[in-house]
Amino acid sequence: MKDMEITTKNVAGITFVYLSGDIKSTTSGEVMDALVSLVKGGANKLLLNVREVDFISSAGLRSILVAAKLLTNSNGQMRICSANESVKKVLKTSGFTSLVNLYPDENEALAAFT
Repeated sequence: MKDMEITTKNVAGITFVYLSGDIKSTTSGEVMDALVSLVKGGANKLLLNVREVDFISSAGLRSILVAAKLLTNSNGQMRICSANESVKKVLKTSGFTSLVNLYPDENEALAAFT
């Protein structure tokens, strides 16, 4: 079990957010704070790369959802890419993918921004 690591970079107006670790009740606050502060700081296109995330709980989903709703309210967009099978399954069964689009890799997610 590893701690949550969040790294970001900005390329051509798109904020890449790399999440690493399990997103669960003990780490979801950290994820939500990071995402919300990015959005409030003016980021309006977030690309979440979850390749290094092995597990996401309902609290984790909620932390991403809060940022996604903030983005929607400010005409922003969020894309999620590189989810492993178990994370993808959680995102799909929770209905999350009807709110945030999921892409197999960064290139496809990037191409989907308008």
